[in-house]
Amino acid sequence: MNRALATYLAELEARRYSHSRRHHAARTLERLLIYMREAHSITDWRAVNESQLRDFTLYNATRHRSPGGQRIAAATLRQWLSIVRSFFIWLNRSGRLLHNPAERLVFPQQEQSLPRVLNESEIARLIETPDITTTIGLRDRGLLEVLYATGIRHAEVHKLDLYDVDTAAHRLTVRLGKGQRDRVVPLTETAAQWLTRYVTVARPELAAGKLWGKGKRRGQPKLIPPTAALWLSVTGRRLSYQMIADRIRDYALQVELKASAHTFRHCCATHLLRAGASIRHVQQLLGHRDLSTTEIYTRVELSDLQQAIETAANRP
Repeated sequence: MNRALATYLAELEARRYSHSRRHHAARTLERLLIYMREAHSITDWRAVNESQLRDFTLYNATRHRSPGGQRIAAATLRQWLSIVRSFFIWLNRSGRLLHNPAERLVFPQQEQSLPRVLNESEIARLIETPDITTTIGLRDRGLLEVLYATGIRHAEVHKLDLYDVDTAAHRLTVRLGKGQRDRVVPLTETAAQWLTRYVTVARPELAAGKLWGKGKRRGQPKLIPPTAALWLSVTGRRLSYQMIADRIRDYALQVELKASAHTFRHCCATHLLRAGASIRHVQQLLGHRDLSTTEIYTRVELSDLQQAIETAANRP
């Protein structure tokens, strides 16, 4: 069982699945493996049947507890079962199983919560927080402008390279986005201007490592390898995924807001629909394969409308 699991995870890596996706798959399938061994004394994936997979689902839905003592959310269980189903599809297609016992696995129903969206003045306040008189502030202003203008995902903005951006043509290429698909998205005039300022003024300083050694840091790298990464850290290397999250969180705290990289995606979609953009155009911009995924932002608009009506009705 361990060998098949290791082979599957290696194939996910070869197919360039994200580290996060592989990590969740490993954790979930190890949980399934342990359950099958302890609850059913199974040591071969070929011995797993549909009834045992239902038992695994029921056990996690009713008896599994988080470290804080809470039952797992329906969304989490759906994610686990999706990973399990994908694994058994792979076992079947690779000839390791003659029959897929997860084929009729029933997923728990999930109520889709509405994303939290900042209004136009709040997102503007957040974007304008970085100190643009500094190299880091200029980089971060460009980053926030791009996130809001394009609605691209956290992982997508992290992976951007210099050749993915064409500020003259006002467009940006997202390579190997979710589902391993490429797409081209437009840049607003404002985003293109801030991106140009970053690339021509701040990025050369970061690429040369000129900020390394300032403040609490000591020493300087002997050689900074050249990189095509768009967003650079003070060491001249690609700005990390976590650092992007940290910078956004810190700026949000400064203006007493709560935000993440994904907040910009939600705001981009909601504000575009509010301004009259076609839902099909928003779907294409966000890279959603299914229109129903984009339609959640129309429900945000209805929620806003309902709140406005209730507020008006309650006025003296």
